[in-house]
Amino acid sequence: MQVAWLKNGTYTHDSYLWMWSPWIYVPQNSNLDTLNFLWWNRSVWLLPKLNVYWGPVEEVMWNIWKIKEAKMLGYFPLKIHHVLASKWTLEEITEIRAHPQALMQCSEWLKKLWADSSSLFNDAYKTPNLYETSKVILEIEDIPGSLWNSLEVLAKNWINLQYLHSTPYWRNIYRFDLLIDENDLDKINSKVVFDELTAVWWRLFQNNTKNSLVNKVKLVKTKTNVDWIVDANNNPEIWVICSESAAKNGWLSILENPFCPEDNETHFSVISTLKSDETEKFKWIIHDKVMWLLTLPDVTWILSNALKIIKDAWLSLNFIMSLANNSWWYDFPLVLDKTQDLIKVQNEISKMWWNLRIL
Repeated sequence: MQVAWLKNGTYTHDSYLWMWSPWIYVPQNSNLDTLNFLWWNRSVWLLPKLNVYWGPVEEVMWNIWKIKEAKMLGYFPLKIHHVLASKWTLEEITEIRAHPQALMQCSEWLKKLWADSSSLFNDAYKTPNLYETSKVILEIEDIPGSLWNSLEVLAKNWINLQYLHSTPYWRNIYRFDLLIDENDLDKINSKVVFDELTAVWWRLFQNNTKNSLVNKVKLVKTKTNVDWIVDANNNPEIWVICSESAAKNGWLSILENPFCPEDNETHFSVISTLKSDETEKFKWIIHDKVMWLLTLPDVTWILSNALKIIKDAWLSLNFIMSLANNSWWYDFPLVLDKTQDLIKVQNEISKMWWNLRIL
């Protein structure tokens, strides 16, 4: 068995060390490398599933559903402990570099340093470059049916949804990036729709609003939290967010420890292309989530109807993203709670001539 992920010093490597021994680890230089490795080898891939706002989930959800042999066996939770580190003094700080996940997890702490982290959410995803569309960001509670309640408002008002992407944002709150037709902006901004959204506990805003916070410290997104540790040793303007051990190994001074919420945790999904008889050794990991692919026609109200079936089964939706598949249909990778009702949900979806298959 081979386990592939990014280089030493990353949190994914740390989670791997908790699970396996070093001699079966196959370091990769990029997420694309790991995708290709998973495609061509009977192997296992550790994928950060929650608290990831850019990079890994975006690339994986865009590609992993194409690998028919890939299955999500379960996940492994790991407490993530960030520190703010450099070689220099706080008065010299002008730039902080880290993986976008770390920057967002430390957003409240960054505000204290006059670093505006709100912009990170505005460009967190590589959204499709569609003409005549406008981006809207939603915030809703993390409870079963909350997304359906929200999208039902769009469906009733015939607001066309071009793109959808979910992300954890804060404790028990999810953020959704939407692209809608520019022609529907007047509907979104109308009092009637606003009142309906308020009634289902939505918080909606467009990403072109200006933030009043003066951004005195520049935030730079990197591929991993260890990419710029060497540079931080030589440049007094650069600070990094990384693990305590990575800072000490890089001979950096630690300004604040911890520099993140105390309950900061990432769930690493275990994605596998192993044969079924080889997956028995993973019985000890957590198995309460299942990855599915929902395929729907390109109709304004269709996603709302499909999510109602999931809501009626009282299933919690942990992740959703829309992918146009160039055939007037859309694919939606989903991560759902694992229950016996999933088969019933699959049957209900099939009755509507749609498709829901396990990944």
